[in-house]
Amino acid sequence: MVTTTQSVTQNDPSRIDLRDWYTPGQIGRRPSLLRYSPALFIIVILIADAGQVSDPDLWSHIRFGQAALAGHNLTATLLGSGIARRDIYSYSVFGDQWRDPEWLSEVIMAAFYGHVGIIGLKIWKFACVAATLGFLMIGLVESGASPPTQFNLLTIVALGLWPQIQFRPQIFTFALLAAMLAILARDNYRGAARLWLIPPMMTLWSNLHGGFIVGIVALAAYAAVAGFTDLIAGRGLGRGMRLGLLTAIATLATFVTPYGLESWGAVLHSVGNQATRTAITEWQPLWPAMARQWHQSAVGEFSYLLALGLMASLIVSFARTPRVGDLPMVAIAALMSAGSFAAARNIPLAVIACAIPLARLTAQLPARTAAGYQAVKRTALRDRSGVNQWIVIALAIFVVISMGLFSPRLETDLALPSGAVAFMQQHDLHGNLLNDYGWGSYLIWHIAPRSRLFIDGRCETVYPDNVINDYIQFYFNFAQAGRVLHGYPHDLILIPPEAPAYHLLENSPEWKLVYRDRTAVLFVRANSAAAKLPGVPIEGVSPTTSYFP
Repeated sequence: MVTTTQSVTQNDPSRIDLRDWYTPGQIGRRPSLLRYSPALFIIVILIADAGQVSDPDLWSHIRFGQAALAGHNLTATLLGSGIARRDIYSYSVFGDQWRDPEWLSEVIMAAFYGHVGIIGLKIWKFACVAATLGFLMIGLVESGASPPTQFNLLTIVALGLWPQIQFRPQIFTFALLAAMLAILARDNYRGAARLWLIPPMMTLWSNLHGGFIVGIVALAAYAAVAGFTDLIAGRGLGRGMRLGLLTAIATLATFVTPYGLESWGAVLHSVGNQATRTAITEWQPLWPAMARQWHQSAVGEFSYLLALGLMASLIVSFARTPRVGDLPMVAIAALMSAGSFAAARNIPLAVIACAIPLARLTAQLPARTAAGYQAVKRTALRDRSGVNQWIVIALAIFVVISMGLFSPRLETDLALPSGAVAFMQQHDLHGNLLNDYGWGSYLIWHIAPRSRLFIDGRCETVYPDNVINDYIQFYFNFAQAGRVLHGYPHDLILIPPEAPAYHLLENSPEWKLVYRDRTAVLFVRANSAAAKLPGVPIEGVSPTTSYFP
């Protein structure tokens, strides 16, 4: 007597394989949320894309892209023509080597802004978010998750990603990580993936954002664990060797950039730089970052707690239903989760990586009983949602209008020194400006190249450790602040009035305050012509709301 796979599954539900639910004709069109309810999928995208405020580095990203496009057509620029390799924006490292792993992102952002303005930037961001969740949905489909499960997990991911979905190149990393995981999920759960897509994808990724190293780490982990599980299962080393070769080729593909091997050096230096961890919250380990966020805004803790809940759910689900075949995808999720504890900025990567294996394991739980198996199967095979799509579409349109997706204005959530910059322009003040780190991008847009800065958001890609450390010493008025103040050719100093360095400057006879408002204070050298302007220090007015640019 021939025993079918389905009858074996029903007699022993613990051995269930979700692929048994589909006939050969259905395999190519497993139910996806996009087919089940397009409107719900759009809602999920809008949740993740809800933040419509400018990133602190948006000004410089577009300015660098514009500089690359200047004098070159788009095709030539995309091939690397006009890409800057020496710094021209700072005086602390003027002329030093600049390795920009985000150059292609900046060209794309500048092109969107140049042709469609702020609405173009919003469309670009929306497209990246849609790609991220779309690729992730494909991975969830490959895991065997039902459309309702896909919707629930994608909503959780959207809420977890929301704080980090900003106008910055890292959203390309989110999309490309989701794409890679979708390919690997298909390979792991169905054994029929187009793995050859990964090397060219890595070449693209390495020119868009430094997060390409995450892709190599994920691929290497998958290859190692998949090869090991095949070996202990007696299937030999063939698959592991093929995946290892794929990882090597994908790694070599990341060298195809204007900077070659130097791109790796710049990114690895950023990851290990302790000065960055001191100055920037998102580079700090998870627990200190959560503590700082709690003091700033308790609402901001929600995304952290959501990510921790997702990680914990994966641990519990795998402990309840451990399957060797799930290990490769679980290993990637574990690595991304560990990375989030090392640096809070990696939380979105962990959220994305946990979703697919969690969907697979969650689907297994109710199916461990025959009744649960039949219930899950009925849900998974339902083609369309019972929800009225027109109502959901109307809700989506309302959300789009209320979130300002097509508004030509882009608000900033950072207090900007617009009053001080206007004062500088009114009185033709320019020179070497010792500035607040967070204002670097804004200042590059508004006062460069007539004025050069001490530091900006490019950080380790252009500034060596000693310059970053000197900035920290000065800004926080540490022991070496005086040495930094005398050791560089500063002409002007622009910092917030609450900066610890303000007290150092206030008591220094060599510097004079010429402008102040609630956002910024501007100092000039006491023996300069600017120090003799009538009526200084001027009391300015800082706008309550600022808009890009």
